[in-house]
Parts: sequence; C-alpha cells; structure tokens
Amino acid sequence: MLIHPNLAARMISQHDRVLRDPSHSRLIWASVIVAYFLTLLPWGGWALIIEPNWLLIVLIHWWLREPWRVGQSAGFFGGLMVDIAQTGILGVSALSFSIAGWLTIKFRTRMLAFSPVAQTPQILPILFGTRLICVLTEWLCQGGTPNWWVLIGCASDFAVWIPVTLLLHQQDLRRSHSSP
Repeated sequence: MLIHPNLAARMISQHDRVLRDPSHSRLIWASVIVAYFLTLLPWGGWALIIEPNWLLIVLIHWWLREPWRVGQSAGFFGGLMVDIAQTGILGVSALSFSIAGWLTIKFRTRMLAFSPVAQTPQILPILFGTRLICVLTEWLCQGGTPNWWVLIGCASDFAVWIPVTLLLHQQDLRRSHSSP
C-alpha cells in the first residue's frame, strides 16, 4: 500500500525529523567544547568523586545522533584530552571512551527507538562500564586498592544525562523547525 508523500511527511514526528536532518557542525563543536571546559573545572574532595563525565555524556549523545560525523576517534582523542587535563594515567579515559563509543554505535538503532528520556536506562550500563574500566585499568597499572568510590559518580552521570540530552535535542528541534 502506497502512502501519499504529503501524508507521509506529516506523519514524521518531531523526533524522527531531528534524526532525518543533520545537525549543524557549530552545535556539535560548541557542545563538545563546553563539555570539555566543564571537565576542566577545579573539582576537589567529594565533588571530584561525583563529577559527571561531561565530555562522555555529550559524545554519547552525538554518537547516537550523528555517528558518521562524531566517530569513535572523537572518543579516543577526547579521552586523551581528559587524561591530560586530569593528570591520570595516559590512555585510561581514551580506552574507556572508545569502548563506550563502540557500544553506543553498536546499540544505536535499538536506543533510537526510544525518546531521549527513555534512553536513560540503556545509557546507564555504558556510563557505569566506562567508570569501571577506568577503575580496573588504574588498579592494574598502579596496584594497591582500587578506588571504588569513583563508581558513585555514575549517579551524577545518570542525573546529568537527561538534561544534557534534552537540551541538545531541543536545539536540534529548534533548528529543524526553522529550516525549510
């Protein structure tokens, strides 16, 4: 059964329209730069433990939305920049961000069937796995007792995911409605 093109165009929801239209490069770059600068904030004490992975959260959003423009290499180089900024073991965040990128892109089709808020339970294992990879890699490289407290930061990642993805999704909706 064929559907008239005008009817098909009206059937496309706002969410589908955002997925169909590519994002502006300025929005992608601006969000990644802002996320990196948020990572550079001087966190200390308990705030350091619950600091969200700002850059990873933004990268996961773009891996879901634009995987052909923001590939896994962005995760690797972003992770290296985070390692350099946080003076950790070089390559730990790069490894975990790359694995998170691979998982996000692999399960992208399934996650896109849900709204940005409903994607949260599917994103949580990726965020938890990223932190777990960092803890285990640092433990294997440095020895001693693993810093399991870092895993508490998953709660802040979980809490920050929803507003960040809704903000970026809303920017895409605004752009797609203003374009012809």
